[in-house]
Amino acid sequence: MNLHPAVLVIGAVACGLLALALWLFSRAHQQQAQQSIAGHMQRSRDIQRDLLAASPAMPMPGMAPGSASAPAGLSLPPSTPTARQWLYDRLGFGAWGMAPRSLVLIAMLGLGICALVALQAGAMPAVLVFAVYTLLTWFGIWHRVSKRRAKMLSQLPGFLDNMVRLISIGNSPHAAFQFASGNVTEPLGSALQHVNASLSVSPDLGQAMSQLERTWKLPEFGLLAAVFRMSTRYGGRVDQVLERVSAYIRDRQSAERELHALSAEVRLSAWVLALLPIVVGTLIMLLNQGYFMRMWNDGTGQKMIYAAAGLEVFGSFLLYRLARLR
Repeated sequence: MNLHPAVLVIGAVACGLLALALWLFSRAHQQQAQQSIAGHMQRSRDIQRDLLAASPAMPMPGMAPGSASAPAGLSLPPSTPTARQWLYDRLGFGAWGMAPRSLVLIAMLGLGICALVALQAGAMPAVLVFAVYTLLTWFGIWHRVSKRRAKMLSQLPGFLDNMVRLISIGNSPHAAFQFASGNVTEPLGSALQHVNASLSVSPDLGQAMSQLERTWKLPEFGLLAAVFRMSTRYGGRVDQVLERVSAYIRDRQSAERELHALSAEVRLSAWVLALLPIVVGTLIMLLNQGYFMRMWNDGTGQKMIYAAAGLEVFGSFLLYRLARLR
């Protein structure tokens, strides 16, 4: 039995994706172990620095007198970029709320569907199905991330109010952040727990919030990072600034909800106009396959199908730009 070349290509791609998933898992475990070791080393260095500051005349064992540097055995490993870090920085993988295993299952399901289509209809329909499946998967991920971001923004003012109350009774911003993040629900709670984990290695709260902004692509986190950096460098009433930031986020959300309600008709029209040609074309392919295959086997018919697909993508992009409110 001779296999179709498209099936061999799809099988090779599936094996490559499986190998990539296994490599990502191994790199994730290795990076977790490195972060644990780095945190332990950093805490050891902090303890030694505090002891040296308390008694500078007494050198630590294994260190030269008057030397404040850590011994060579406690040097931190160099930070090298990994594929997992690239996913977090470039694609914002931490904001997806999905395990790598789920992504591998989605990829394997798509490749299985494409393999079946390649066996039944040929290589070109399999490529088209793969493109549509990829677009639908990316749209699902984008929709999930958008909902998680919206929910996170709705939780952020309450978290800032808790921080303001904790700071006003005498806690430092660092301690208030850790106390207030203990009872926050998902998805903001998991993001704040990542910040707390990074604070155990480096006590810079502004840098940790900047990393959170790069992961979630939310400018509000960048604003909070700037507030914490200014508070660390220059001091001042950080509770009043956080209170104003909380009020600003609430006012902005109220204005966005009002604009969202006023533009519901425009967005619904855009969805209908974008999905109608896709639904009609899919029904024709399913209910009258002979008509579609006769058109597909003709050279002019193939050109018309390609032109229609290109116009559909271009029109959907224009409708998205018209209905976008930002």
